[in-house]
Amino acid sequence: MTLSSVYVGVEHMERALEFYRTVFETEPAQAEERFSTFEFDTADFGLYDAGYDGHEFAVGDNCVPNFEVDDVEAARDRIEGTAAELAHDGILEFGDYRTFQFVDTEGNTIEVFSIDA
Repeated sequence: MTLSSVYVGVEHMERALEFYRTVFETEPAQAEERFSTFEFDTADFGLYDAGYDGHEFAVGDNCVPNFEVDDVEAARDRIEGTAAELAHDGILEFGDYRTFQFVDTEGNTIEVFSIDA
């Protein structure tokens, strides 16, 4: 079994797309009203508007995607300048694991981490 993608529910696709374009510093591979995707080497990150299909779907905190970066401080500084709400002050450290979380424009918690060698 291989993880193909992770997606979060959104209520406002254009707002979410603009936010993640800034956070990921890239354009989506697919940008549609119903489902949009950002491609990464290991798995894709998707945005799903269930309302487009007439379905009810929990939006906000329905999944916690976890992204590894080389420099967690630089990532935090850059993301702090967006519409994101930081989930806590500073960067949490657990041994070599350094992390912070933020809440996106749709209410989803996202985690960013680095491992210091």
